[in-house]
Amino acid sequence: MIARRLVLSAALLLALPAAAQNAKMYSVKKDASSLTYKLIHKMHTVSGKAPPSEGKAVLKPDGTLQVAVRAQVKDFDSQNSNRDTHMLEVTEASKFPLVEVKAVGTGVKTPAAFPASVPVTLKGKLTFHGVTKDVEIPMTVKFDSAKQVTADGSFKISLEGYNIERPTLLLVKVEDELVLEPHLVFTEGT
Repeated sequence: MIARRLVLSAALLLALPAAAQNAKMYSVKKDASSLTYKLIHKMHTVSGKAPPSEGKAVLKPDGTLQVAVRAQVKDFDSQNSNRDTHMLEVTEASKFPLVEVKAVGTGVKTPAAFPASVPVTLKGKLTFHGVTKDVEIPMTVKFDSAKQVTADGSFKISLEGYNIERPTLLLVKVEDELVLEPHLVFTEGT
């Protein structure tokens, strides 16, 4: 009985590296990718954009897509330095310097012809302002070529849910809802 278990365990361990070798590894192209936030105030909508500081994706043979992306909070640029300084204060960027997403989706297969798009909902965790919460991110994964993939999506979070004091303009706070829009370009390779 013990010998049978050892043989089965050895067979499983030997099969794991073969499955991992068939997985496709992708790295984010920082200069072509961005994370954008949008805030709504009574008087206008504010958006800021940052390049990701790191990003990886793994597409497994069974169609499982794993994604991990992070950005530096200080890198978000709204084209208004006063606003950006205030955002750094309310997000306590010196104490919580990163916004990070780790998520998984299923049903993503490399297409036979390019370009091709696949819708997927990633489920995972968003860490922002020292708080980690579950998120669902509807994405469109576009296989631009055999070596490049672009993923676009949009999802909403609550500022107060992440313990962030809502910024004010003319004594009026922005809405609690923050929209995050990832535009991620990945190339195959480590």
